[in-house]
Amino acid sequence: MSYSEQPTMIQSGAVYSLEKFKSLSGLGTHALRQAVKKGLQTIKIGSRKYVRGSDFLEFIDKQIKQQANNQETTTAL
Repeated sequence: MSYSEQPTMIQSGAVYSLEKFKSLSGLGTHALRQAVKKGLQTIKIGSRKYVRGSDFLEFIDKQIKQQANNQETTTAL
């Protein structure tokens, strides 16, 4: 990828400002707040917040596993 190309997806080794993260992830402000409440890690430096790509990808994996467990519990009842 050349320097002028902009990534179009969240990358594990990158750090994103909240605005850039919302743009790339497709999450709105409310959804981002909900994700943080559910455990998405943010990094605060001064008055600005950032999200590491690796933290988001780990968060997504946990959400997938949790939903799968919830579906198994629901179907077992």
